[in-house]
Amino acid sequence: MKKYLSVIKQFLRFQKPDNLKVVVYCVLTAATFWFFSALNKEYDASVKYPVEWGFDEDKYIIVEELPENIQINVSGLGWKLLRANSGLGLQPLNLKLTDPATNHRLPGSYFASQVAEALGELQLNYIIEDSLLFNIDYRVAQSFPIYIDSVGIDLEDNYRIVSPIVFDTKLIEIEGPRSLIEEMPKDTFWVKVVETNIDSNFDNEIPIQVKYPKLMEVRPRTIKVMFEVAKFINQTINLPIQYTNTEALKNIFVKDSIVTVHYLVQENFKDSITSDSLVVLADFKSVNKADSTLTLVLESNTNLIIDPYFNFPQVKVYYNE
Repeated sequence: MKKYLSVIKQFLRFQKPDNLKVVVYCVLTAATFWFFSALNKEYDASVKYPVEWGFDEDKYIIVEELPENIQINVSGLGWKLLRANSGLGLQPLNLKLTDPATNHRLPGSYFASQVAEALGELQLNYIIEDSLLFNIDYRVAQSFPIYIDSVGIDLEDNYRIVSPIVFDTKLIEIEGPRSLIEEMPKDTFWVKVVETNIDSNFDNEIPIQVKYPKLMEVRPRTIKVMFEVAKFINQTINLPIQYTNTEALKNIFVKDSIVTVHYLVQENFKDSITSDSLVVLADFKSVNKADSTLTLVLESNTNLIIDPYFNFPQVKVYYNE
């Protein structure tokens, strides 16, 4: 125990300001000498060598981000390796490609001699990556006819489109990598209306959306789309059933004379619907003898009514004994 107390006391003596400065100075001096001594020795190390790419950008387009460097193993003095690892003094390797869309690989042997020459006093041992991979494609442009995705238009509840959908551009041109352009349907380019809960007449610029926005340029970038919408309400009306060909089958009769019809109508025209707007027919020639029913047929005399239907589309037929 006394031994440990003695060590602690010895340590605490160095906590005095003057002694502490001396200790720190000695440690820094020793570290500095060691550091500079180490930098003057030979080492092997992996280094990232920067590269620059050169090709006809009017003819070709980058599909995936190009590598910014290559991994190499070199030998040299420590301070020179440190300088190389920091990127100082390394002139980027200029890789000029004549037809990058045909071959997407450069073997290490292709640029090894250029790297060795550019390293100066460092010794190139080997290229760590046996190949440098890249993805560059031909730059092409294709025209596509436009179609509006009317089914995908998001309307407020009870609203419907009541006019043709009009747009100011019939064709768009898309420029991008040939492989991606060729995947697209040639006869159709669907444009989606991005607004939601539409409850008023629409007259807006719609952005053209493509699958790869970073790789494709669209001309024009937007189109103007216009259409009218209106609110529809549910209505019901009781109508008489008009029976036809009553003489076709004898000794039969029906008890139903009135039927309820449900329909949708534009709210502004709800008062325009009368009992003459719809006709309910039942043809005795169409009696289903299997279940003794007669199917009702609905005819509309107006284009204001949408989706008319019966709760019970058949009536029962009875036979006289």
